[in-house]
Amino acid sequence: MPSPSDIHGHYPNYSYFHCLHTAAIIVVISLIVFDLQNSVISNIREGNFAYAHIFTDTENAVTKNVDGRYQVSFLPYPAGLLVNDNSTKLNFSVMENNTDAAFLFMSLVITDRNTGKIVEQTPYKFHEFGDVTYPYTFRDDGEYKVAIHVKMNGDPKYKSQPLIASFDVEVQDMQKMTNSFQQIMLFYITPALAGIVGIIIYVENIRGRKRKE
Repeated sequence: MPSPSDIHGHYPNYSYFHCLHTAAIIVVISLIVFDLQNSVISNIREGNFAYAHIFTDTENAVTKNVDGRYQVSFLPYPAGLLVNDNSTKLNFSVMENNTDAAFLFMSLVITDRNTGKIVEQTPYKFHEFGDVTYPYTFRDDGEYKVAIHVKMNGDPKYKSQPLIASFDVEVQDMQKMTNSFQQIMLFYITPALAGIVGIIIYVENIRGRKRKE
């Protein structure tokens, strides 16, 4: 069986075939990374949507206790909020002692966490039960505070002033994510892989010359 040196000696183009093989591996890696990026973005959009009551053990739901008597659960859809996503739903369940509260006036208030600016505020609306869904489309990425304001009928404290439960959310811009990934590929990963190929070619050429000597 011929040794590696015999192969190099009888096949002068061996190093170039080796480099082509390496380049092919690089292309495959790039495609895998690109596919991974698409998978990550796709998974961001997945989530559980509560069509009615939100249970405390529902995946991606967050529950806050207020005054030890009331519980407010929040479940965004999709789980990862995106800019200009018309399918976005902000779901809330207001409970009293872990039982659906009734006869409520509720308002949604969304503020920018960094500036404190109110970006959305709905008027109070009567709801027979504490399960409510607000469709909302975020126009800008960033960090937000989503708050439900609830006036409780029959509660001396929260009849005039609202019970407030706020939740932090982060909204991402898919286009920015895609552009950032492409820039990383263009300016960092691709040049690095090309440099590796160049080094391999250089080393193989040096070895070929030494064998000829």
